[in-house]
Amino acid sequence: MLKTFMLFGMICIEDPSVPIFQENCFNYWEDPVVHYKGELLCGAAALHESKRIRKELTSLGLTITSGEIWCIETTKSQKA
Repeated sequence: MLKTFMLFGMICIEDPSVPIFQENCFNYWEDPVVHYKGELLCGAAALHESKRIRKELTSLGLTITSGEIWCIETTKSQKA
């Protein structure tokens, strides 16, 4: 049986409202959740999403301090 995976991550950005270096972190997942058939497809989706998120946050003038997106094994299969 082919394993399915979903994207889950954490992204931290600089908080410009604080005079000293501080960051805000938030979780990321696709909404609706996509269940990728196989780790390779999930890994490709994670790379694509990380580039998209970086571009979007940079265009808003935000600085990413750290971030990572993981492929988490799921028990459901929908698409991809």
